[in-house]
Amino acid sequence: MEDFLHATPELVVTADGSHSLRFPAVGEGYHSTAGAMSEALHVYINPCFVPKAERETEANVLEVGFGTGLNAFLTLCKSVECGAAVNYTAIEAYPLEEKIWSQLNYPEVYKKLYGNDLGFDLESLFHDLHTAEWGRKVKISPGFRLTKIRGMVQDVLLPANAFHCVYYDAFAPQYQPELWTDEIFACIAAAMCRGALLTTYSCKGDVKRALKANGLEITKLQGFANKREMLRGEKMGSGH
Repeated sequence: MEDFLHATPELVVTADGSHSLRFPAVGEGYHSTAGAMSEALHVYINPCFVPKAERETEANVLEVGFGTGLNAFLTLCKSVECGAAVNYTAIEAYPLEEKIWSQLNYPEVYKKLYGNDLGFDLESLFHDLHTAEWGRKVKISPGFRLTKIRGMVQDVLLPANAFHCVYYDAFAPQYQPELWTDEIFACIAAAMCRGALLTTYSCKGDVKRALKANGLEITKLQGFANKREMLRGEKMGSGH
């Protein structure tokens, strides 16, 4: 079912003006057509990163699926607002080519929707996120360091008790079922420190059960746009 990921995606404009990418052959895309940037803020940044950034002086973030770089870009922007340093780790098996990511309009749309009082050239930061060397920690801004890992999450050895935030943003279970298993979530949970948060757009029963089985306390949150629910998990029990 992952063959479509080797195809060239189509650039689309979503309802809030921000770009996304879709694979017309299977009807799957990187974001909701109701608003890519709005969805990323609703599902990942505001319910997962912001609560930690407001309490921690330094937050370690893990993203499963770097994709268009939108979550990383918004986390960088929000980290400046919150005054928290970020160590951002992203795992991606299918990196986008420059001819695709260079067309994405996230800096432009962010400035239009939210202004730019951050003191940085957002276009340059977005470019640097995508051009950062794979496999090493790269300083993107004074308070933001990025480590991009090329590969499948199930093949990556993650450090134990390391992350405060996890954005679980893999393609839907029907397209990548191997990324939504109990075994995968066991590895993710082991990499989360006590009190760490995980958010995902999926609210499927199998996902809820897998998260619970691995020590996460589940809360259903309002989904984005026409999606009724999403999930946030908090790691309970052992860890730092």
